[in-house]
Amino acid sequence: MTHIKSIWFWFSLVVCPFLIVLGVFTAGKLLGQYMYSQQFSFSSISILQVGLICAGVCAFSVFLNTLKEAKIRFAK
Repeated sequence: MTHIKSIWFWFSLVVCPFLIVLGVFTAGKLLGQYMYSQQFSFSSISILQVGLICAGVCAFSVFLNTLKEAKIRFAK
């Protein structure tokens, strides 16, 4: 069981920042399209874009928890 936790710990430290950046990029792109395009409507947002933004939010939460665990783990 500890081996799986160790894999998850390192996986979340490596992969979560990429998901966060991808989610922020997608949200920024949609916000920019909304601000500068007169024909933009929220019905044109794809499920992939919504999924990327949700993945970024979830990854941020997991990453914060992992950072707290890393602080405890490496302080020993």
